[in-house]
Amino acid sequence: MSRKPLDYSLNLDIGTSKRKTSLDLWIILSVLFLSVFGIFMIYSASQSLEMAFRQAIYLVFGFSLLLLISFSNFRKMELFYLYSYWPGLFFLILVLIIPSEGNETKRWIDFGLFTFQPSELMRFLIPVSAAAFLSRKPMISNFDYLAVFILTMIATYLVLLQPDLGTSIIVFLSGILPILLGGLSWTFISFGVFTVLLSLPVLWFSLFEYQKQRIITLFNPEADIYGAGWNIAQSKIAIGSGGIFGKGYLNGSQSQLNFIPESHSDFIFSVISEEFGLVGVASLFIIYGLLIYRLLLISINHQNRFAKILSATLSMILLAYISINICMVIGLLPVVGMPLPFVSQGGTALIINLVTIGIILSLRRET
Repeated sequence: MSRKPLDYSLNLDIGTSKRKTSLDLWIILSVLFLSVFGIFMIYSASQSLEMAFRQAIYLVFGFSLLLLISFSNFRKMELFYLYSYWPGLFFLILVLIIPSEGNETKRWIDFGLFTFQPSELMRFLIPVSAAAFLSRKPMISNFDYLAVFILTMIATYLVLLQPDLGTSIIVFLSGILPILLGGLSWTFISFGVFTVLLSLPVLWFSLFEYQKQRIITLFNPEADIYGAGWNIAQSKIAIGSGGIFGKGYLNGSQSQLNFIPESHSDFIFSVISEEFGLVGVASLFIIYGLLIYRLLLISINHQNRFAKILSATLSMILLAYISINICMVIGLLPVVGMPLPFVSQGGTALIINLVTIGIILSLRRET
């Protein structure tokens, strides 16, 4: 006799309609664990109760949004999704006109009680609007793909002006992935890759001097170990000194003595490696792997074109964030300022990531 496979989901009957809904319990628990773990690591890296408490407030607010959105009907929201690109574009322009006071770069808008990073919002809105645009009719023309590409390049350029190279890469991927998943011809894909390769010299000379230095440092960090290579050198020391089991929570010398710059945000993986060692890092990878696997399953099992494109894009963007951050702190990629999802300090990033999970869970209900 065949057995029905186990489904670790939470089934609820809501209202008089008795409609059956489901939340993937593995996704919920993975996100909740990573976010709470992140609060503890932020405190360890910064020694600031205020920063950890602020992150906890963002978590409560973001997780409430996750639950609220996960029970929404995405089909009734498709018109909103279709035009969601334009508010994001407005904020990208606004942040260049009215930057946050006290920040050297034009990446945040200061609303008094909190600061807001439009680029984080845009890397979420582009795949949402692109998926809705590319699934609004049965047959998609090359003009539709071109329109998405042009709007993606505009948003990418505005983020580059802030300047924020790391997030601009994610914004670019956020628009390119729906095009690829939407079924663009391999002829156009090959032409696009060839064009990008030819434009690399132009992109190099358009970078700021400090961005060029970060790329050069990647290949020879020891050449300027007290300057441009300091971040990577200290990060590698922290990761290597963690050993198998780590030095223990709050006992990492590199982080506690402030040798690691931005240890509460971009380089928080180094703090985790030093304090929890290989065992802790492997456990973190398992949780991230489980989360991404369950998210991609939703795209694989879905029949709706919009849901397949959107859930796959958002899942792969999350995977890109994780991969780029870890490769950055171990010296495989240049330092580009990329937070570790759910763990690094940052209210806007945390809320956007939680809303992303809520959107994907709402799509799962229609699988």
